[in-house]
Amino acid sequence: MISEKPLPSNADRAALPPPPPAPAIALIKPQMGENIGAAARAMANFGLSELIIVNPRDGWPNEKATAVSAGATWILDDAKICATTADATQEKTIIFATSGTPRQLDKPLIGPSEAVTLISQAIKDGHKPVVLFGNERLGLDQIDLITADYIVTYPTDFKFPSLNLAQSVAVFSYLWAVRDGDKMPDGWHIPNHEAAPRKYFENLFDFLIAELDEIGFFWPADRRENMVETLKNSLVRAQFSESEINLFRGALRVIAEGPRRRFEELRRDELKNKIRNNFNEAKQNGSLFYKNKLPENAIIKEIIIEGKRAIIIYSCPDKIEYISIETA
Repeated sequence: MISEKPLPSNADRAALPPPPPAPAIALIKPQMGENIGAAARAMANFGLSELIIVNPRDGWPNEKATAVSAGATWILDDAKICATTADATQEKTIIFATSGTPRQLDKPLIGPSEAVTLISQAIKDGHKPVVLFGNERLGLDQIDLITADYIVTYPTDFKFPSLNLAQSVAVFSYLWAVRDGDKMPDGWHIPNHEAAPRKYFENLFDFLIAELDEIGFFWPADRRENMVETLKNSLVRAQFSESEINLFRGALRVIAEGPRRRFEELRRDELKNKIRNNFNEAKQNGSLFYKNKLPENAIIKEIIIEGKRAIIIYSCPDKIEYISIETA
């Protein structure tokens, strides 16, 4: 389950310790504000914060970028806007350029995972790395690739190698976040599950089997033992906690009582109809109704079923009478 936490305010972020050194992300001549915003969001998700934007087609600032960033506005607000790639990289000491198409260049060609490893070591050695991402239509210019130290290409399927700009940034950002292995977000902890004492399980299982027996679930009869064993083995593997057992038993009870209640209602309706027919027949024929002589003008007002007894309340012109009878 994904936990929805409120985004920290700008003041909260200012109070946080500075993030560890990380590469800058440079978007070269991006066309769509939506991709810029989505890239910023991916960077924020995985702990990258330095964004450089070179000559964005639709100008800057961009409302669509802000909307799609989904709250990662501090990255957009702090983004450095440059006119050329040279301006964007002039303070950087090692450049990684991404490319999705083969280029005949005498450059080391590496995958994104290897790039992350090299960048991590470069930072330790005092370098200031930047990763260049080209625009949506043509990618990086040849001159941008020539000035790079490494060419990074993603292992996309040859049948459809083109990768969306924001997705490309997201993949790299994720690989950067897990460069030292997966790490769960701070504050997220799932407590160890403590299985309930076996007596609680046995009570639950006995209840389940009794309910299944009552509705004739185990059929044919000669397979009952095997079916019971399979059910028990499956439930034992679940290692329910005491609270889970209580919840599970409550759910089973509601499920079981629903059909039972409907069955009882049908039984009562059938019994009432039978009593009403006998009552009317006894009145018409002048015969006894459960040892009682009924006047011709008697009319049933209500029939109450209580367990194995029924109370028939009927009216005559000048009074109300009742008869109590055994129903089973």
